[in-house]
Amino acid sequence: MYSLRSTLAEQPVISLQTGQVVAQVTQPILEVSNLEVIAFLCRVPQDKRPLLLICRDIRQFAVDCIIVDDEDALTDPDDIVRIDTNLKNHYTPIGKPVIDDSGRKLGTVEDYSVNLETNRVQQLYVRGSFLRALMGSNLIVDRTQITDITPTHITVRDTAVTDPLMQDSLPETPLS
Repeated sequence: MYSLRSTLAEQPVISLQTGQVVAQVTQPILEVSNLEVIAFLCRVPQDKRPLLLICRDIRQFAVDCIIVDDEDALTDPDDIVRIDTNLKNHYTPIGKPVIDDSGRKLGTVEDYSVNLETNRVQQLYVRGSFLRALMGSNLIVDRTQITDITPTHITVRDTAVTDPLMQDSLPETPLS
């Protein structure tokens, strides 16, 4: 099952034990090297400080909510040292420029979809420049096309093949 980041961003987190909403997802926390969702930052009604929901503590993704065993699945961000760097860097592909191998800017990331079984970003939805947007030319980039991720931009494989004989010999990508 796939879900857009924009859809996940306001999902309620429901405790299986009580059947009550225990938190509201505000944003996913990503591992930059492989675009994997490792946790979700959550807003808890009775707590002013955001809490974390680690992906391994999620029981199930439902259509309209995220289900956990109980509210103990929510953790203080300071208690989980292994994702401290990810929290401080706060990487998000939203708004990042997308360029091809030859350096040509294709647009900026508007949204992305997450494979909820693997917790990996599956596709980037790229809004083209103003002129391309007028022509209705937005791009969907699959993770297999991504060749490099930096804090400032995302590089994708150039899909324009000039020699038809070379089409079958495109290189493998590191994010497959």
